[in-house]
Amino acid sequence: MEPKWPLYEVAGDDAVFALGVVSINYTRFERTHVWMLAAVANMAEEHAALFTARTNAADRANVIETFFKRKKWSAEVAAAIKTYIDATRILVTNRNTLIHGNMVRGPNNQAGIFSLNRKGETTMFQASLPEIRQVADDLFNYFEFGLALSNHIASEIHAAARVAGMMVVRNCPILPTIPVHINPSQRKL
Repeated sequence: MEPKWPLYEVAGDDAVFALGVVSINYTRFERTHVWMLAAVANMAEEHAALFTARTNAADRANVIETFFKRKKWSAEVAAAIKTYIDATRILVTNRNTLIHGNMVRGPNNQAGIFSLNRKGETTMFQASLPEIRQVADDLFNYFEFGLALSNHIASEIHAAARVAGMMVVRNCPILPTIPVHINPSQRKL
């Protein structure tokens, strides 16, 4: 049996594991920024990738929104794109709050997180294990949604040339629920 690592306490093991899943799922979700920009702007994926590699997630959401507003969309697809953009802003904020915070074991064995905002103010707040897991699950759900939506737009609206192995989504995907924003200022300890 391998010895427990690390030998020092970081935070509760379950919260640390959940935070790792947040990190992994965020990286997957970030990939949908390329696909959604390519689909909404009707540009080649490699061009969208060049742009997204050089911008932060907030700017990516703004650019996708700019292209979205320049075209007429069916009500169903417009609602889906808007949901994706709105959720992206929340998911990025939630991920940054958790990943860039200093996690410790807090009261009642929950995760205590010291968060530094852009004004240089530190807030300690509490996040329950189910809340951290929900952020990870939301990221996963929006990865799947962004993948399906971008494929639907590319293949059904822009009639992208289909290649072997390409995923084709005939119907606009069902909208997932909008994630809950983790706001440290509302959770101060």
